[in-house]
Amino acid sequence: CAKIKVMNIKQLKESIANLPDEMEVVLQKDSEGNGYSPLKGVDSDAVYIPYNTWSGDVYSIGWTSDEADMSDKEWQEIKSKPRTLILYPVN
Repeated sequence: CAKIKVMNIKQLKESIANLPDEMEVVLQKDSEGNGYSPLKGVDSDAVYIPYNTWSGDVYSIGWTSDEADMSDKEWQEIKSKPRTLILYPVN
């Protein structure tokens, strides 16, 4: 799978630095605007494994290898990858 160029934390902070603290955050479902949902929370204890340039799987570092449905070796490899900030919607 090709490396996907995504926004990092520094770029996110720079893009929202001058916005009001009270501004709500809404997530867009896709690049075409086919749906929206308010931001419910964040998870910084996760790893994202892309399938392609627009989707993939997220694994919580707190899981066991059984919960991730992987062998111990596979799970250790996944856990060694860089962490990803996950923003999750209300719906």
